Amino acid sequence: MNHRFLLALLLLSAVCGGAAAQADSDASALHLLPAPKAVRLSGGKFVVGPATRILLDARHAAEDRTAAEMLAEDIREQSGRKVPIETVAAPAQGGGAIVLGRLGDRGVRAALRARGVKPEEQLGSQGYVIVADASRILVAGNTGQGLFYGVQTLRQMLHPEGKGLACPAGTLQDWPSMEWRGVHDDISRGPIPTLEYVKKQVRTLAGYKVNLVSLYMEHVFDFQSHPLVAPKEAALTPEKIRDLVAYARKYYVTILPEQQGFGHLHHVLKYEQYAGVAETPHGHVLTPTKEASYDIIRSFYGELAPLFPGPLFHIGADETFELGTGQTKARAAEVGLGRVYLEHLQKVHEIMQPYHKRLLFWGDIAVKYPELLGMLPKEMVAVPWDYSARAEFETLLKPFHDAGLVTMVAPGANNWSMIWPDLDTAYVNIRNFVRDGQKYGSLGVLNTTWNDDGEALYEMTWPALVFGAAAGWQPGESSIEQFKAGYDWAFYRNEDSTFGDALENLDRTHALLRKAGFRGAEDDLFWNDPFSDTGAKMAQKALPVAGDLRMSAEAALSSLYRNRQKARANAGTVDALIFAALRLDTLGMKIQFTQEINGFYADAWANQTDKERVGRDLAEITGINARLEDLRDATTRLRELYAQNWQRENYSYWLPNVLVRYDNLAREMQAKIVAVRQAEVQYRQEKTLPSPQQLGLFPQPAAN
Repeated sequence: MNHRFLLALLLLSAVCGGAAAQADSDASALHLLPAPKAVRLSGGKFVVGPATRILLDARHAAEDRTAAEMLAEDIREQSGRKVPIETVAAPAQGGGAIVLGRLGDRGVRAALRARGVKPEEQLGSQGYVIVADASRILVAGNTGQGLFYGVQTLRQMLHPEGKGLACPAGTLQDWPSMEWRGVHDDISRGPIPTLEYVKKQVRTLAGYKVNLVSLYMEHVFDFQSHPLVAPKEAALTPEKIRDLVAYARKYYVTILPEQQGFGHLHHVLKYEQYAGVAETPHGHVLTPTKEASYDIIRSFYGELAPLFPGPLFHIGADETFELGTGQTKARAAEVGLGRVYLEHLQKVHEIMQPYHKRLLFWGDIAVKYPELLGMLPKEMVAVPWDYSARAEFETLLKPFHDAGLVTMVAPGANNWSMIWPDLDTAYVNIRNFVRDGQKYGSLGVLNTTWNDDGEALYEMTWPALVFGAAAGWQPGESSIEQFKAGYDWAFYRNEDSTFGDALENLDRTHALLRKAGFRGAEDDLFWNDPFSDTGAKMAQKALPVAGDLRMSAEAALSSLYRNRQKARANAGTVDALIFAALRLDTLGMKIQFTQEINGFYADAWANQTDKERVGRDLAEITGINARLEDLRDATTRLRELYAQNWQRENYSYWLPNVLVRYDNLAREMQAKIVAVRQAEVQYRQEKTLPSPQQLGLFPQPAAN
C-alpha cells in the first residue's frame, strides 16, 4: 500500500512538474512583457481577418473604449487592417470576434465554463483572463482596469502571419505582484517635458501595466502664491495638470506629484525674499525652525494637492545635507539631528491631513535613525532608494518594516550624467530591489530617472523602464535574460534581436571604460577639454579601450541605420539610440585623436629641420581632411542632433545650457585649428615651431 501510494505521489509530482514546466515554456515562447503568471497554449490560432470585429459590452463600452482603440490601432499599424469596434448587448456570444468583457457578466462566465476555464481568485481588480481559439478571442477582467491590462497583453500576442495577424490559441491568466508599478521622472533639473510628451510617456508605460507616473518637482509648478519660483516659459500649470490627469485616467495611470518641501529647494531659496527660511544663505534646505517655512509648505501643497485626485502625495525630503549646520544648529545639538528631521515630517503630515493623501517620503535620511522611526504616522510610506547593483537591499527595507511602516522601493534607470544609460547596472539594481521589496511587502516600485547634469534624454531610458514595469508585475526575482529575449518583440514588434543587440553594444561601452578605470561612459568624459593637462591624462588612460569602444558604438550605429525600419512600434525612440551611438563613437575618436595630434606635433617639433616631415605632420592635425576638423565637425553635428532629440521631448527652456557645452567644445577645436595653422605660418617664415606646451598640446601627460 505504501509503495503504491509513493508511486502515485511520484507520478502526480511528475505530472504537476511537467505541467508547470510546460506553462513556463509557453510563457517564455510568447516573449510577453511583463511575463504572465499562467499560460497554457493549446495549439491552433485565431487569425485577424476581414470579418474580425472588436466587440464591447454596451454596459461598459464608455470605459473600455480606450483599450479597444489601442488594440485596433495596433492591428492597423502591424497589418494595415482596419478592425471595427462595435458595441453590443451580449458580446460574449459573438463569433469571429475579439470580445472585451467583464468576468462578472453572465455571458462571459458561460463562455469560460464552456472552455473549462475557472478564473483564479488572485485576479483581483487588476488581473485578467484571455481565452483564444480559432473562432474567437475573449479578454475579461473583474474591472475595466483588469480588462485594459488584458488588452495590453493581447496586443503583444498578435504576430504577423502572411498579410495579417494571428494569436496563438490557449488560456492565459495574470495578475500583478505589486499594487503600484510606477515611473518617476525628474522634470526639475534641466529638461521640462511638454504636455504632449508626458502623455506619450503615460500611454507607452500603460502598455506595460505601469499605473503610477510621478513628476519630480522642485521649482517648475507655477505657484500663484509664489510667482517667482517657476520658469514661466515652461512651467507646469493647473490647466496642464488637469489635462494630464484626465488623459492618464483613461489609461489607468495615476499622476503622483512629488513636490519637495525640505531639501532640494535651492531654486526657491536663491531668491532674496526667501532668505529668512533658508537653513543656510541661498542654500538648498528649508529650515524647520521658522513658522514661515510651514506657511510656504501650506501654500505649495494647498495649490497642488487638489489638482491630483490620486490617493498618494510625495513630499520628497531627501538629501537634507545642510540640516543642522545653519538655523537648526542649536536645536540639533539639543535633541539630535534625527529628531529634527522626523519632527519636520510629522508637521508636514499634520498640514496635509485635510487633503486625505497617503504621504510618501524618501527614505535615505530616516533610515539612519531606526530607533526614532516610531515617531512617524503609520500611514506614511517610506521610499528607500539606491541605484547600485547590490546583491541585496534588505538593509534599506528592514528598519522601516520593523517600525511598522510600509515601503515603496525606488531603483533607478542609471541614465543620469551618462552618454547612454548604464543598463547592466540598472537591470541588476531593479531586479534585486524589487525582489526584496516584494519580500518585505512593499506597496510598489517607483523606478526613477534623473537629470543631474540636465542633459539626459528620456527616450534612451525605455529598456530600464520597461524592465522595471515587468519586475513590479512579475513575482520574485525577474529574469534579466528573459527580459532581453523579449524586448525586441515587446517594445519594437521586431521578431529578431536587432535592437537588443544594439543595446548590448551601447551598454558594452560602460564596461570598457570601467576596465580603463572610469565609472562608465560619463558625460564629463565627453566634455573634457582634450587640449589640457587633464584632457591629455584622460586620453592616455582611456586609449587602451578606445578602439573597442568605437567598434561597439559603430556596430550599434551601423545596425540601427540599416534596420531602423524593423521598428514597427515605438520607432521614434531609434533616433535617441542613434544619437547615443554617434556620441560614444565621437568620444572614442576624441580619445584616439588627442593622442595622435599630440604625437604628430611632437614629431614635427623634434624634426624641424625636415620641412616635408613637418608639413606632413601638421597636415594630419589640421587641413581639409584632418583630425581637428573631424573633431570639430563631429561636435557641431552632434549639437544639431541633440537639439532635435531634445525638442521632440521638451520645451526649449534650458536647452541653451546644454548647447553651450557643444559650442564651447567646438570653439576649443576651432581655436586649436587656428593656433596650429598660425604655427604653420611661423614655421614657413622662421623655420621654427612653438613648443607643444605653447599650443596646449601634451605629448606626455604631466607628472602627477
